[in-house]
Parts: sequence; C-alpha cells; structure tokens
Amino acid sequence: MARKDPPLLVRGDAVTDLPALAAQAPANATLVVYHTSMLYQLADPQAFLDTVRALPGHWVAVESPTLVNAGQELPSPPSEALHNVLTLDGEPLAWVRGHGESLTWFGTLRSRDGQRIH
Repeated sequence: MARKDPPLLVRGDAVTDLPALAAQAPANATLVVYHTSMLYQLADPQAFLDTVRALPGHWVAVESPTLVNAGQELPSPPSEALHNVLTLDGEPLAWVRGHGESLTWFGTLRSRDGQRIH
C-alpha cells in the first residue's frame, strides 16, 4: 500500500517549518498534527507548543506529562511504570505506555466550543 500511495515525508524544523507545511493541507481537510515522544529532543519545546497551538485543526500528542501538561492536575498513573499522557488540543485524556502496550482513559472529550462529546 505504501508503494502505491507513499506518504509525504518532509525534512525540516518542527518549529519554523511547520506553519508552511500545515498551510499545504487541502482546504476541505481537517489538519491533524500528531507526535509522540519527540518534545524532549527539541532545543525549545515551548516554541513548538506555541506553534502547534496556533495552527488550525487538531493537535494530538503522546508525551511526558511534564512537557505537554501546562500545569493541569492529572490523576495518578495506573502503576509505577513509565507513562506518557495522550492529549487532544492540549487536553489530557489518557495515560499511555510505549508502543501501544496500554491505555488508561481518564479524560473527557470536548468539542472546540467546550461541549462534551459522548
């Protein structure tokens, strides 16, 4: 399948090149920026967070809670094992373990206008 419809791979800077890349998304599509365990590799993680929050569409992240949490109170992780937190548009939703090992949901999905999604 990948040979028939190869993904677009772009080498660039996660902060300075992301807005221009995002602008290439089709007008009738919903832009989704997704990343997992990459913020710790950036020289300035906050600059990336500011950039991605300013984009239209949605932002899905699986990162260390200290990097994406922005001071929100989180429930305790389900065990002493290392957990990251899954967020949608900056809202913490679940504790996750690497490579899909486990997911423990604790959040509430909300629409952009704040309405709870069931």
